[in-house]
Amino acid sequence: MRYRWNTGSIAWLVHRITGIILTFYLIAHIYVLSHLKDPEAYQKIMSMMKNPIIKFGELVLFAIVLKHVFAGIRITLLEMGVSTKYQKQLAYAGALIIAVLWFVGAFYFLQEVF
Repeated sequence: MRYRWNTGSIAWLVHRITGIILTFYLIAHIYVLSHLKDPEAYQKIMSMMKNPIIKFGELVLFAIVLKHVFAGIRITLLEMGVSTKYQKQLAYAGALIIAVLWFVGAFYFLQEVF
């Protein structure tokens, strides 16, 4: 017997993976910020943040945050009693909202590059 992947199980898996990625990012972010006591080092890091590769990384991080947030909202709605028959529609609606917000965010993030 094979396991059948459905929208809910994929959403659950992606939510867990994005949570793990965000945990590692936060640990690294706090570590870097704790070592930026020198104003020159801070300015050097801030100038590096305008690099197109870093901006692309910010866009990926923004997508991960959006996906994690909307998966959490979906899970909360399901736990509050929204019928599981709407699970697929909630996942698709979340994906659509994520896409719209990501494109708006991409415009904002990439303004400094171009």
